[in-house]
Amino acid sequence: MAVHTILSKNELLKILSNYEIGDLISFKGILEGIENTNYILKTKNDKFILTIFEDRINYQSIPFYISVMQNSFEKGVNCPIAIEDNRGNSTNSLKDKEFGIFKFIEGKSKKEYSEKDCFEVGKIMATFHKVNKNIKNKHYNSYGLSFWIHLFKECKNSLNIIIPGSQNILEDEIRFITKNWPEKLPKGIIHADMFPDNVLFNSKEIPGIIDFYFSCYDFLSYDLAILMNAWCFQNNKFNVTLAKQIIQGYETVRKITIIEKKKFNILLRGACLRFLLTRIQDYKRRFEDKMLNIKNPVDFYERLLFHKNMSGNYDFF
Repeated sequence: MAVHTILSKNELLKILSNYEIGDLISFKGILEGIENTNYILKTKNDKFILTIFEDRINYQSIPFYISVMQNSFEKGVNCPIAIEDNRGNSTNSLKDKEFGIFKFIEGKSKKEYSEKDCFEVGKIMATFHKVNKNIKNKHYNSYGLSFWIHLFKECKNSLNIIIPGSQNILEDEIRFITKNWPEKLPKGIIHADMFPDNVLFNSKEIPGIIDFYFSCYDFLSYDLAILMNAWCFQNNKFNVTLAKQIIQGYETVRKITIIEKKKFNILLRGACLRFLLTRIQDYKRRFEDKMLNIKNPVDFYERLLFHKNMSGNYDFF
């Protein structure tokens, strides 16, 4: 469940009285997802998404996320953009939390996707990188290497309980990645969470991408590694054909450098660690919040082991 903050109709009517988006017809909480609370709002004018920013979101970063969405939209990447209230504010406070109302993007995510879908998602990621390359605000990655080290220490004593036999392996991996993480690769604004549930499709194309709340300034190829880990494992078996399609689609817009290719194994391993450790953190939080919708951390543990064993011997470039 991803409706952490429950709103009544009267509370929503009070919120909407500060916006010129039409009278409320209906509203519904969106159960998918983990991080934020989301409601679909249908008014006489259109449909919108109300997002209440929950625990993991740094409120000081919200203006950056909104600026990335606005710039992406203006440059041809269809995505939600913030609707300003009657005073020109993009966000407001509610129950000691920040919220915003955003343009609704038509389309649905897919649980099963084709080679063409992977080609298109690679292309749209590269387009996102290209159109945002000149954004001046360089908000750095709060979920990078130092965060993984901190989270590993926080979760260390629970690892073997949640994933039997994982503690020593992950400790070795943290040590290896700390020693070998790249320092000089092409950087820019990355999405950092372009999982299948954050890419919307219709019958012919990708009409939009959503959920920009991990966007940051980091290695472009790290974003590509996150994408590949999220899209190219079917039942935790790596599908090299889908990986090739992602790369081909990406390179129609931006060519991947030789050094990025050489470092791609460690980027894939780091991307696995990032989501493995936050899922383990969520697993622990579940005992405090029984309604929390969690995703299985074992998936990314198995993907990490795959990349660890590959040691860079891929054939998708």
